[in-house]
Amino acid sequence: MISFFQFRSFIGALLLTFSICQAGEDVNILFLGNSFTFRHELPDLVKTVLEEGDPDTTVNVKRITYGGQNMFKHSTYYFSQTFIEQSAITNAEIEARIDKMKAFLNLKHPPNPEEWTAHSKSLHSAKVPPFTGIHSHIRSAIRNHENLLKDNPKTKWDYVVMQSYQDVSEDPNQAYGKYATTLAKTIRENGAEVILYMTSPKTQNAKPVTEPLRADEADKDLAVGIALAKSLKPRAIVLVPLAIKMIQTGGTDLTFRYVNDGHPNQTGGFLTSNLFYAAMTGKSPEGFAYDTVVETKVKDGKNPDGGELKKVFDEATKLKIQRAAFAAAQEFERLVAAE
Repeated sequence: MISFFQFRSFIGALLLTFSICQAGEDVNILFLGNSFTFRHELPDLVKTVLEEGDPDTTVNVKRITYGGQNMFKHSTYYFSQTFIEQSAITNAEIEARIDKMKAFLNLKHPPNPEEWTAHSKSLHSAKVPPFTGIHSHIRSAIRNHENLLKDNPKTKWDYVVMQSYQDVSEDPNQAYGKYATTLAKTIRENGAEVILYMTSPKTQNAKPVTEPLRADEADKDLAVGIALAKSLKPRAIVLVPLAIKMIQTGGTDLTFRYVNDGHPNQTGGFLTSNLFYAAMTGKSPEGFAYDTVVETKVKDGKNPDGGELKKVFDEATKLKIQRAAFAAAQEFERLVAAE
C-alpha cells in the first residue's frame, strides 16, 4: 500500500506545487507550544513565508504558549484543546474547564500522580518536579480561557501546530508522541489538519562546529518523527533536528542558538520558518525576498548575546538556509517512504 508521504510526493510530482488552501481563501493556523514558538514570534514568520509563497492567500495565526511547557501539560492541565475547539465550544464548557483549573490551584500534588510521575520518568528526569511549579502557568491558562469567554471569534482552524520540547521519548505511549496523538484526535474532529513541530534544543549549536552536535539526539528525534508520520499521518512534520544535523555535517559557521540563552537565535528562527514552508507545501522557499528576523527577548535594547535585535540575512546566507530547509523536508519524506 502506498504511504501517505509517497502519495504526497507522487501528487507533488504531477502538480509541481502544493497549496495550503483553495485560491483566495484565508488560512487559519493555531500554534500550541512554549518559548520556542513565541520567540521571534515564529507564527508571524511562518505567516510571512507562506504568504510570499502564495500571494493570493491571507494567513491568520494565533499562538497559545506557556514557557517551558509541553503537550502533556497543555492538554492535561491548561486545557489548550479549548482553543482547538473554539468554533464550536459553548461558554458553559469553557467555564467548566476554568473551574477545573481553579481547583488545581488548591492542590500541592497532581490530581493524577501516576501519570505525572510516568511522564517525568519517560523523559529520564532525575527527579519528579513539584506540581506547584506549574501553578503560574495554570493561572495564565485561566486568564486565556476568561479572555475567550469575553471575546470568542469562533475561528475554525485549518491547521494546528503542536510543538515538542525536551519531551521526545522512544516510547510511543509516553511524552510527545502520546499527547500529540491525543490532541490530534481533537484537531481532526474539529476539521483541521495536524502539523508537528519538533524542536532541537539539544543539537542547535552556539558556536561553529566541524561535525553534528549530539547526533544521537538528532537521530532519536528523527526516529520518533518517522514513527509519528506513519501513525498520525499529519499534513507536515517540521523536523528541526534533521535540518540542523544536515547543515552541521561536514562543519558549518552557522549557529542556531545564542551563547547566553538556550533558545534559537535569529538564524534558528529563519531556518525553522523556512522549514515550515517546505514541509507544509512541498516547495522550496529558494529565492524568496523574506530575509529578516527580529529577536523578541530584549535586554538593554540588545539580543541575549548583546547583538542587534534585527538580523537581515545577506543573499548568500539566505539562499543557503532556504536550500537547506527544502533539502531537509525532502530528505525526511524520502526516509519515511523508505521505511
